[in-house]
Amino acid sequence: MTTEPPPEAEAGPRLPVTRWLLRTNLWCGLASGVALLLMMVMGAADVIGTNLDIVGIQSQPIPAAFEFMATMMVVTVFLATALGQARRNHIRVEVLVRMLPPGGQRVMDFIQHLLSAGMWGLIAWYGWKSGFHSVSVGEYATGLINFPTWPARLVLPFGATLMTVQCVFDLLAVFSDRFDATDMAHHSDTPVT
Repeated sequence: MTTEPPPEAEAGPRLPVTRWLLRTNLWCGLASGVALLLMMVMGAADVIGTNLDIVGIQSQPIPAAFEFMATMMVVTVFLATALGQARRNHIRVEVLVRMLPPGGQRVMDFIQHLLSAGMWGLIAWYGWKSGFHSVSVGEYATGLINFPTWPARLVLPFGATLMTVQCVFDLLAVFSDRFDATDMAHHSDTPVT
């Protein structure tokens, strides 16, 4: 009985930093899921509280529910983006790319990862500038409760930075599998035919 070596063994082991990046993506994905759960609980509680008059109880919406849900939306989206990239779960249209020879496909992967890293890098750059300004002025949404919005302004650039790093590793992985920071154990690429 012969066993084939894992793909990692053929190209050399991954760099330790790629495992750290993948673990960070997984933890951020978990935090994103928790934020989504909190959004659902808050949204349901707010809807129930707002409609209690239907059963004869005085309606009482939850103060700052909208602001809380907006903050959790940022957490949900931006902390999970890099994990989606690591698992190759983002939408890709490859109709023409699949017709190219392997070298042409590598060139297209390089261009895609380069443009993605550049775009997410700009989002991170401007996000950090805005986030630090928001912290310095103590930005909050006014209402019955003054809800701080500066944490969301820091989560956005953190998630964008993590996505930029993931894209840079994907870019380097075009040249060497040692930089491969994909989570192929949970890869769910099912092509549409």
